[in-house]
Amino acid sequence: MAVSLTASAAQQLETGERERIMAEIEKDLHNEEARQAAIRAGKERSILCGHCHGVDGNSTKPGTPNLAGQNPAYLVEQIGKFATGERKNFVMQTLASNFTFEDKVNLAVFFTSQEIKPVEGDPIKAASGERIYESVCFRCHGATGRGEEGYARLAGQQTDYVQMTLKRYRANANRQARGDEIRRTNASMEQVTAKLSDSDIEALAHFIALLK
Repeated sequence: MAVSLTASAAQQLETGERERIMAEIEKDLHNEEARQAAIRAGKERSILCGHCHGVDGNSTKPGTPNLAGQNPAYLVEQIGKFATGERKNFVMQTLASNFTFEDKVNLAVFFTSQEIKPVEGDPIKAASGERIYESVCFRCHGATGRGEEGYARLAGQQTDYVQMTLKRYRANANRQARGDEIRRTNASMEQVTAKLSDSDIEALAHFIALLK
């Protein structure tokens, strides 16, 4: 007879796997031979990812995020959320649910090892965005936008993607999104976006795009 896991037990298993994945990633990143092997395997496994995120993690689609240079802990966490359906996207849910332990390690090492390419941003709008960033973003994402302790790297991210994501969080916060429109939830992000205007979000996206 099949045994059903409670939600807390399932979460413990997921957390345990994530810790094992991160331990393996750290080993690979500190051993050049292992890192290069993981990069080769990750590149091969990322062929489908390249259609949207770019062959080297630099997206060619404005509404799709760059993965190059991303924090590996964040990448692993998001793969897990897609696999469980906590984040909703049909293609990503299908891919993530089929990734093996080794796939997750290799993909994270591959993408975090890629160099992010500069994206376009408006310096005038970015100047306004800097004040907002310093007010609500830097505590988690760092002064340079590279992420702290597993938070997402924002520096150099696509402006359209940032705006779309922040507006979705804002819609969640203000209860303006229908249930079928909610792609992801995050209490902290919803709190900081709740009172941002469209112009605030646009300025913030341009500041983030120009961060190195």
